[in-house]
Amino acid sequence: MKKLSIAYFGSPDFAASFLEKLIIDVSINRLIDIKFVITQPDQLVGRKQILTPTPVKIIANKNKLMIFNENTRFERLGIPPKGEGSHWSEKRGIELNNIDLAIVYAYGDLIPKEFLTFPKYGFWNIHPSLLPKYRGPSPIAAPLINGDKTTGVTIIKMDDSIDHGPIIAQESLTIDKDDKRPDLEKKLTDLAYKMFKEIMGERTKFFATPTGDKKFRSKPFIAQNHKLATYTKKLSKQDGFIEISKLKNQISKNSQEFFNLFRGLTPWPGLWTLLRQGFEGQASKRLKITDLSLVDGKLIIKKVQMEGKNEVDFETFNKAYKIF
Repeated sequence: MKKLSIAYFGSPDFAASFLEKLIIDVSINRLIDIKFVITQPDQLVGRKQILTPTPVKIIANKNKLMIFNENTRFERLGIPPKGEGSHWSEKRGIELNNIDLAIVYAYGDLIPKEFLTFPKYGFWNIHPSLLPKYRGPSPIAAPLINGDKTTGVTIIKMDDSIDHGPIIAQESLTIDKDDKRPDLEKKLTDLAYKMFKEIMGERTKFFATPTGDKKFRSKPFIAQNHKLATYTKKLSKQDGFIEISKLKNQISKNSQEFFNLFRGLTPWPGLWTLLRQGFEGQASKRLKITDLSLVDGKLIIKKVQMEGKNEVDFETFNKAYKIF
C-alpha cells in the first residue's frame, strides 16, 4: 500500500508530542510519509527575551524534517509572506499540491481558505474538545475552568469557518478532579494519536477510491450540529489576574470555582496578583500561585513565586511577608 504523504501544522508542546509519535511509531510511519512541517516563527521568551523555536520545530529539526514558518518565503506553498499582496494565495506551489493530506493540531493561526483544497484529501484538524462544544483557541482550558467532567477529541475535515467542518471521528475522555491543563493536554494528545492511528489503519474507509469517486467512501463524515456550538477565546496574561482583596475572598468562599480556574490557567498565564505599592520598598510586585490543591473542599496554597525571584513554599513565604 502506498504511503500517504503528509504535511503537519502545529506549534506547542502537545503538538510536538503528537508529531514525535508519528515519527517514532513504526506501525504508523510505514503508512505515512511526513514531507514537511509548518509551525509558528521563533519567539522571544522569558525575561532575557531569548529567541526560541516552537516545540514542533525542535522535534522537526531533531528528525531532519523540512520546516516552514512565517519567516520563510512561501512561494512553493502558495502562502503569502507578511506584508505581501493577496496575489500570493493564487500561487499553487509544489509542496501543498503534491501531498495527500494536511494535519493541523494547535498550529496557532488561521489557514487561508484557498489552501484547503490543495492536498488531495484536504486539511484535517485535530481539535481537543467534543465539537461543536468549545470551538476556538482554548478548548483544553475551557472545560477545566467550567468544571466539566468530560471532554474529548474531534477530528474534522476543515472548511472555511473555524472548527466548523464535518466530523471524521470523535471520542470522549473523563476529566479527573485534579487534572490541570498539562495533564489534560497529554491525555487528549494520547487519545488523538490513538484515533488517528486507527483511521490510518482503516484508510480505505475514510478516503475516496483511487479513481477519486467519493461516493465509494464507506465511512461518511458527519455534519456538526451548529446550533449547539460554543466558543472559547484566546488566553491572555490578564485572564489570570485577581486583585489581592478579591483573591483572599475567592480562596475562602469560592474554593471549587477558584481551583477550577487554577487548573485551566496553569502553567500560563497562571493565577497572579499584585502586591501593594512600596512592598519591599519597590513598586508593585507580581505574585503568582504556582501550586494549589483542593482537599475536602478547602484550598491549600502550596507554592508561590514573586516576580524576579524563585518559586518558594507558600507557608515559608507567608511567615516572612504576612500577605495572607
